[in-house]
Amino acid sequence: MIYQENQIRQFQTVFGYNLLSEIEFFVAEPFLLVTMEDLWQKYESKFNINSEYLYFVNSLEIKDLDEDAKKFENIKSIIGFGGGQAMDVAKFLNWKTNSKLYQFPSSLSVDAVFGHRAGVREDSNVKYLGWAVPEAIYIDFDILKSCPKHLNTGGLGDVLCFYTGIFDWEYAHRIGKCEEKWAYNQSLADISKSKADNVVNNIDDVCELTDNGIQFLVDALKWGGASFHGAGWNPRHIEGVEHFFFYALESYTKKKFLHGQAVCLGVVIGCMMHQKKEDELLGIIHQAGIDIRPEAMGIEWEDVEKTLYSLKNYVIENKFHYGIANDFEVTKEFFQSVKNKVESKFNK
Repeated sequence: MIYQENQIRQFQTVFGYNLLSEIEFFVAEPFLLVTMEDLWQKYESKFNINSEYLYFVNSLEIKDLDEDAKKFENIKSIIGFGGGQAMDVAKFLNWKTNSKLYQFPSSLSVDAVFGHRAGVREDSNVKYLGWAVPEAIYIDFDILKSCPKHLNTGGLGDVLCFYTGIFDWEYAHRIGKCEEKWAYNQSLADISKSKADNVVNNIDDVCELTDNGIQFLVDALKWGGASFHGAGWNPRHIEGVEHFFFYALESYTKKKFLHGQAVCLGVVIGCMMHQKKEDELLGIIHQAGIDIRPEAMGIEWEDVEKTLYSLKNYVIENKFHYGIANDFEVTKEFFQSVKNKVESKFNK
């Protein structure tokens, strides 16, 4: 099958300024606002809402969210306002309550707002489930530009992963280990590569968060979010070893990370495993100000090392799609080369 981008239905996305001020004119009440407590302190004046319909994200565990959803069975609308966690929880609660959903991302740190399923947790392990299609996603330039820049450029993690995802897919295809339902498809791979290339080729605008730069990043993130479902729940062209590393690191440390940091470290590691593009993409990550050193994530290099040694077993046990992590033997020398490459770039 030959895929074309216009075959993949993407969510309606609206770009503009001061978009929050319009909520009272089109969102049916009562609505539930799903957000983060620190963000609420900054934007409280933008909303006229009773505290009973204000929901702060404190947990991503399915059992907690299931219990919370029972409290909001009579709401008509949900507004997600925040980063990836707020977007995912808003989707989950929307799925459980059968309400209308409106999403206002406060940063572009992940592609969560552009996908149908919610990234939640079951005993600290990532699970993607549910179904949510927002009425619209509102990209407010004022809000995004007031956010710390590294949170927006962190969205590069969910774009650069197209490269490593494709590397994994090509590798599995080459050795005859592709899943039958996800046979290698050059047209899907080509679209993903073109989306990542477009961001990389316009990285100065992306890093400066110009209006055009935000649109370049959104365009790629929309593809990553929508084409998972649009390609028949096929993740092959949009993620691979870099996300598996992130999941394994989170599982091993029992810590939550800024998505872009952990995934971008995984991108560099995955590129080094494949021996492709590692210096180019490390340079892009550095230019974007995404600090992927473990100390910037509140962990140690030892945590990265132990995660790498256990990565192969983690991928097999969780039945992730086949890629370089299934076969690559992590040695002390490989780990040291990862450490040296990252530190030499960020310690200058």
